[in-house]
Amino acid sequence: MCNLYDIGPARHRRGDDWEEAIASVLGSLARRHGIRKTDPAPVLRSPRATGATPSASLMRWGFERDFNASVNNARLDKLDGPWAPAWREKRRCLIPVSAWYEWHGPTGSKQTFAFESPEGDWLWVAGLWEEGKSGPAFSMITRPAAPDLAFVHDRMPAILSVADFESFLSHEDPHDLLA
Repeated sequence: MCNLYDIGPARHRRGDDWEEAIASVLGSLARRHGIRKTDPAPVLRSPRATGATPSASLMRWGFERDFNASVNNARLDKLDGPWAPAWREKRRCLIPVSAWYEWHGPTGSKQTFAFESPEGDWLWVAGLWEEGKSGPAFSMITRPAAPDLAFVHDRMPAILSVADFESFLSHEDPHDLLA
């Protein structure tokens, strides 16, 4: 699943608090294109429901585990399994993405596919975060691929609409928003 994404400038900006929070940390981001596992990237993790404005920070992409140095994707169907503590403790985050990449085809001649919003907005991917050995880290939540994307890969990032941000970050069990 997704091992590479961009957080380049959105062609279309809404200018809301969510985007402004991300813009506040983009200047300290070393690169905005070609973000790979273990790279720092911006995430939002403060729900408005608590009265706070959205707050962005840079975190490492990928949880550190004994069996894997960087677990960068958390499967939706396993949120009640290995990811249950972060899910139940509402350690959820939003990850802005201008494009994510997948590869398909035979070994040695794979074709790269870039997926982005047709409107030019950032896509907002659901994620989980934790305090790791190297500091705060995040992992994208993935779900089964939409039918028109399944020819490339069987999974895709769980993308949220702006209207669902607060519910995803603050409700007890927002599984239905991710399907």
